[in-house]
Amino acid sequence: NKNKEIIHNNDSKKKRFENAGKKWTSDDKTSLFNLFEQKYMEKSWKIKKNPYQKYIIEESVKKWAQFLKEKKIKGKLLDVGCGNGKNSVYFAQKGFKVLGVDFNKEAINLSQKYANTKKSSAKFEIKDITKKQFNNEKEYEVVIDCGCLHHLRKKYWNQYKKNILRLIKEKGYFYLHGFSVNSKKIDNVSKKRNWVVRKGHYTHFFSIKEVQDLFGKDFKIIETYEFKNLNNKFIVRTFYMQRI
Repeated sequence: NKNKEIIHNNDSKKKRFENAGKKWTSDDKTSLFNLFEQKYMEKSWKIKKNPYQKYIIEESVKKWAQFLKEKKIKGKLLDVGCGNGKNSVYFAQKGFKVLGVDFNKEAINLSQKYANTKKSSAKFEIKDITKKQFNNEKEYEVVIDCGCLHHLRKKYWNQYKKNILRLIKEKGYFYLHGFSVNSKKIDNVSKKRNWVVRKGHYTHFFSIKEVQDLFGKDFKIIETYEFKNLNNKFIVRTFYMQRI
């Protein structure tokens, strides 16, 4: 079992730290969490019957595209946590110059293959939105996140936001959707404990207040609403935001 191997290797690392007179820090624990996430997502993208493999565009994404059309917004679009690339290809078809980024190599491979079958102009790169891997500043008119932030532990939220702010243009538009705290009967999710961990895979269920607290100083929330995702299992909350 790969997860057991990771835990074993991590325990060995912890012992080496202790033997060297060093403390086992929260950063060391976080590196283990990251490794779990990498392994989990790598495995997920290789499963052909995985629901994430579907290339159906959510109605909420189509509504966002219509919103941009009505606002006559054009230019460059960044797809954060692009997954299988379906939304990147969709917005490229709408005339945007699209870059899709994901920290998982398998996801980027799937994205590129899908883009090739559609003869899409969308480009893809392996990048982690929680790290300082983005040099471009104020490059994108639009940034979208269709399911990345809700799998990031709180420790990474500020760096995530810093990267979004660095990349999006002044008055640029930001689309975010993530699982809502109003999703009921999901491993006892509540307003007091609005996250779960399954096989090392973290999922957060957002309240409106959390998003307001995180982005409110830098973005104006134009609109927010909820819908059920394609699997009809979770309630997802969507936010339309504009850089202040």
